[in-house]
Amino acid sequence: MIRKYRLMVEEELFGRLGWFIQIRWAFLTGLLLTILLARYEFKIDLPYSKIAAVGAFILAYNFLLFLHHRSLRLKGTPDPRTTRIEANFQIGADYVSLSAVIHYAGGVENPFVFLYLLHVIIGSILLSRRQVWAHGLLAYMLFLAVVFSEYAGVIRHYSVKGIFQVPEHQNLWFVLAVSSALLITLVTTIVMSSSIVKSLRAREFDLMETRAMLQKKSEEFEEANKELREKQMLLVQKEKLASLGQLSAGMAHEINNPIQFIQGNVHILNEAMDTILPILDRRAETNPNLTIARLRYPFFREHIRTLLNDMYGGALRIADIVKDLKQFARADEGRLDENVDVNEVVRSSLRLVHNKIKHYQVMTDLDRNRPRIVGNASKIEQVLVVSLINATEALTDRSSGIIKVCTSREGADGGICISISDNGAGMTDEVRQRLFDPFFTTKQRSGGTGLGLSIAYGIMKDHNGRIDVDSKVGEGTTFRFYFPSGRSEG
Repeated sequence: MIRKYRLMVEEELFGRLGWFIQIRWAFLTGLLLTILLARYEFKIDLPYSKIAAVGAFILAYNFLLFLHHRSLRLKGTPDPRTTRIEANFQIGADYVSLSAVIHYAGGVENPFVFLYLLHVIIGSILLSRRQVWAHGLLAYMLFLAVVFSEYAGVIRHYSVKGIFQVPEHQNLWFVLAVSSALLITLVTTIVMSSSIVKSLRAREFDLMETRAMLQKKSEEFEEANKELREKQMLLVQKEKLASLGQLSAGMAHEINNPIQFIQGNVHILNEAMDTILPILDRRAETNPNLTIARLRYPFFREHIRTLLNDMYGGALRIADIVKDLKQFARADEGRLDENVDVNEVVRSSLRLVHNKIKHYQVMTDLDRNRPRIVGNASKIEQVLVVSLINATEALTDRSSGIIKVCTSREGADGGICISISDNGAGMTDEVRQRLFDPFFTTKQRSGGTGLGLSIAYGIMKDHNGRIDVDSKVGEGTTFRFYFPSGRSEG
């Protein structure tokens, strides 16, 4: 926090140096107006050419400082040490220039001697207290050098005629009085301004700490709120799955009985055909126009076995789908101690999403050694279903869409990998980096919640696994689900 505060102070100093340059433009304008009024209005006799020369000197270095400060601002905040050097240079140069102006404008008789105080106040704002005392001492020594040099006749005194009837620069008591008054005023101003600035900086630091604390609390609150929303959505998702599990159990109970009737009856019909068909053959010999169920007998005889086998196969498929759906959404999803056949999980996942993937070419390359892992079959199935649905959506109804599913052992430690690839549109790096963020989705219009892959990521974490994603825009995407050897079985 202290380091951050110091950086803020340095940035503030850099900004105030620009403000100091603007004040100097105002001072030069005031100096020009004062010269014009003193010469033409009050008829004061002074070396205006020399005062103008000092003004030109101030104008020159202020213009150079302006250009330098502007270039640094364009490049960014400069080095703090460079900024402090520039601040000391500006105040020191102004003290020298002000002393020259005072010398040419009457020395100790000049009523603007106390302009030194303005720079002391500015120094208190810009610099440390030690530097302010050093500049105050410099200002006072320059003033003493001018007035006592004039008093001793070392340098010429320029009298302010029209204000003082008798030159006061040789009046020792007047010189001492003005010098003492300036010293007392300088010291008082430095003490007061430094104390005020120190107090303001302490309050500024406290305010900064308070603001940082409030910001931290706000971020913590936002993070807690975000986590709460995520947990709420996950809870809703789990409740949906639990409801789906109850519905599936009821459906399985209600559907399995008629399926068993159908399977049994079809089997009986198949056996009955062995007896019925010879009888019908003899009847067809005497009646060439014989029809059964509005079908000519030769066509009926050729296809009846196929029809019965299709009915039996359809009944088996319905039974498998109901079983897979029940397993996918069953209530005991927290268990991770099952001996899972990875290939069988892949097959059941493909059956669950058959309606979505049937429009595309689906290729499977499953390890013949029937790899197994210790985990939760329904959870792994949930991961694969999410990935398969995403693959179909990435193909965007293209007729040449290909989905490839592979299982294999990876590495010398025998870890298991399930990969799902598609040749769809692919993903940008930005999308890929946020892929597992909760509520992040590119399918808002189609009702996507952004939770599917986030839940899949959590399931893989529960299994001590990981997900790798390779994707190129226009070429496709591959998801690889790795299960470590510690959770695999041969």
